[in-house]
Amino acid sequence: MHRSFLLGAMLCASLWATACDVCGLFLGVLPNDRRTTVGLFWRYRLMRGTTMLPNTSPMLLAKHGDHAQEGVPSTRVPMTELVNVLELRADLRLSARFFAIGSLPLTNTYRSVNGYRMVDAYGPGDPFVLLRYQLLNTRCKADEVRTVHRLLVGAGPKVPLGRNDLRSNGELVSPDIQLGTGSWDALASIEYAVRRGRTGGGLSVLGRYNTANGHGYRLGHGLSMTGEVFHRFGSDTLSVAPVVGAYAEFMGYDHDGSTTLRGTGGTTVFGHFGARVWWKRYALSTFYQPALLNKEGIDITPTRQRIVVGITYNLDNARS
Repeated sequence: MHRSFLLGAMLCASLWATACDVCGLFLGVLPNDRRTTVGLFWRYRLMRGTTMLPNTSPMLLAKHGDHAQEGVPSTRVPMTELVNVLELRADLRLSARFFAIGSLPLTNTYRSVNGYRMVDAYGPGDPFVLLRYQLLNTRCKADEVRTVHRLLVGAGPKVPLGRNDLRSNGELVSPDIQLGTGSWDALASIEYAVRRGRTGGGLSVLGRYNTANGHGYRLGHGLSMTGEVFHRFGSDTLSVAPVVGAYAEFMGYDHDGSTTLRGTGGTTVFGHFGARVWWKRYALSTFYQPALLNKEGIDITPTRQRIVVGITYNLDNARS
């Protein structure tokens, strides 16, 4: 039973991190080998850049849009943004081929401009539900050494539960630092993993179609991809798998009503380094993702690094 669990866990573990923390969304496939699991995840994103600030003001409330005023001298000043998310996650086995992921996040967003703290908010983020269908899962017998493949597709909604009306000094702060988007959004995913022996890899793709919120603001549609390879060391009871790969986010332009905000959108590419540890029914995962390429609009604060840590517990004791 332990061997079966670990082999399947390694197969789908490569589909770990597809994310957009700023938009309140994280998709990770838990290493459950077609079992029901519950987990707790923490992720952290650090963004640093600069922004234009009128010399007459010590702070800046909004970020998107051109804030330089004609005839008013401005200075480029440092900006720091942080997003922390603590997420309760359940991955449910509904049948031999159908699975569902449910997520309930607690979010903290922080922004400082020129050394002044502008936003430091806590509250529920936007939960999501994703129904997945397993198109392919070639299982290997205990004594066989052959290539094993797994392919899943999924879709579901993101629910606008988190606040999107945060204000500072009476002004609405920009949408990407709110606790939620305020919009119903559609998700679609494709997840592929392959393993031979103790070595494997995978590719996970998540697409997000956004709608406008109550303020008439729509975040740009997004696409994120994670690719990685791993190798497992240890026994069937306790094992460790170092992981290396890359993660990328592609964002379209935001829209404010009928206006396209050309200073938004862009691409960020990260390295993806970490490890997974399995012990009995528990799985611990830690990842560090430094930004390697930032090519965003001028209104987007560049991401410098991400950290993802998670622990899951397998509720199923039966063989799959």
